[in-house]
Amino acid sequence: VLALGAQAAWLGTRFLLAEEMPIHEDYRRRLIAAAETDPQRYPNLYSVGWPDSPHRALRNSTADAWEAAGRPPLAQRPGAGDVIAHFASGEAIVRYEPAPPMTGTTGDIEALSMWAGQSVALARQPQPAADIVAELTSRL
Repeated sequence: VLALGAQAAWLGTRFLLAEEMPIHEDYRRRLIAAAETDPQRYPNLYSVGWPDSPHRALRNSTADAWEAAGRPPLAQRPGAGDVIAHFASGEAIVRYEPAPPMTGTTGDIEALSMWAGQSVALARQPQPAADIVAELTSRL
């Protein structure tokens, strides 16, 4: 992006595959398998406690149900308020909450918010964060 004239870039998706990132293995596998067209832009899908926040995430059953219902507001969404998973701490995760699956998360992992940008297709394997930084800065 710098070669194309940008002054900065968001690199969150790339660092999701850092070995140090404690994401759930199902999430990691989905990121590794994803194509650049898999992340979808949602204006407010995962809006429990985070209203009006556009984001990109991998399509899943939560997104499919919301879209099939016509993208209704939070209170009218299918399964709104349903507990679909728990963090390792035991804290509940409700559908449409911006809570990605982390190590130790249990429940319906596929239905949780799995953040990813279009650059997801450029990362194909976990590697140490230091190696990611070294790779990125070696091209400056």
